[in-house]
Amino acid sequence: MRAGWQTKTLDQIAENLDSKRIPITKSDRKSGEYPYYGASGIVDFVADYIFDGDTLLISEDGANLLARSTPIAFPASGKYWVNNHAHILKFTNMTNQRFVELFLESIPLDEYITGAAQPKLNQKALNSIPIPYPPLSEQQRIVTILDEAFNSIATAKANAEKNLQNAHALFEIHLQSVFTQRGEGWVDTTLENCCAKILAGGDVPKGRVSQERTPQCGVPIYSNGVKNEGLYGFTDVASVMKPSVTISARGTIGFSAIRTEPFLPVVRLIVLVPDEETIDISFLYYAVVGMNFENTGTSIPQLTVPNLRERQVYIPPLAQQRVIVANLDAIREETQRLESIYQQKIAALDALKKSLLHQAFSGHL
Repeated sequence: MRAGWQTKTLDQIAENLDSKRIPITKSDRKSGEYPYYGASGIVDFVADYIFDGDTLLISEDGANLLARSTPIAFPASGKYWVNNHAHILKFTNMTNQRFVELFLESIPLDEYITGAAQPKLNQKALNSIPIPYPPLSEQQRIVTILDEAFNSIATAKANAEKNLQNAHALFEIHLQSVFTQRGEGWVDTTLENCCAKILAGGDVPKGRVSQERTPQCGVPIYSNGVKNEGLYGFTDVASVMKPSVTISARGTIGFSAIRTEPFLPVVRLIVLVPDEETIDISFLYYAVVGMNFENTGTSIPQLTVPNLRERQVYIPPLAQQRVIVANLDAIREETQRLESIYQQKIAALDALKKSLLHQAFSGHL
């Protein structure tokens, strides 16, 4: 810590207004123009207010205290209402408030939080957090530098996220164009007519499942999950021997993958075994990926073997299918390369923000 800096606690820096909070059940709230704050920000708008002015709100409870997916310290201004899920701190000036807000976002709070099922940061624990506290002029310098840097980072991150979306959309647009701008020789058929078999997965085999591949359990089990490409575990007997395309029938409906080795599908997963003389497996995969599965015609969104059998699909001759697949593979590889670049850039910007915060509050900015 640099010369001239002190260590203080929040009760030495700000006035705690927690005693003035008033929670209102949802059924008792009257809709209005004033923000109603909870642990993670505005949760409603009500007809009255109990606070008027600038304060810093800090999450008192909730999973986000540990997850930190959204800020746990956030400013409130004007007229508003706060329930008992957020602490309320009143500072003597806005520089103090912003400085503390930035500091709290820079540190982990695990050691101050109680409760596993319902994490809680009580007032005593909040007041015990040591805060590096330089003179006001230094606070202002740090806040100005960080705010300017974070604005630039936010702009760069927004651009990277937009580019990431565009890269993904580029492939989606090209894929759709393949199946909508068909040429001569394409045939209008159904999945049933171009597949040797369409079947649904069964139950997980009891007592014959391993989370890792072993000499005894070397057959992958696939479910309707997206994580890890739907890999559920491993077993000893396969029910599908030929290369196939699997489709998630519930949950993330339509999530598809090519399976090249023998495997066991389980419930909520549908398997398409292509007729090799009619359709290339990769072309079948791209055809399925390009299908719209949003409206399944049932109250519970799901796919079934009967409705997949009837799904319309357009296919050209096999030789042309393979040319199309080679082209789609090349475009997908390029878009995945671009997506990786933008994802790395987003991660680097997040790391830069954390680094700046660390430097600022260790006195090295």
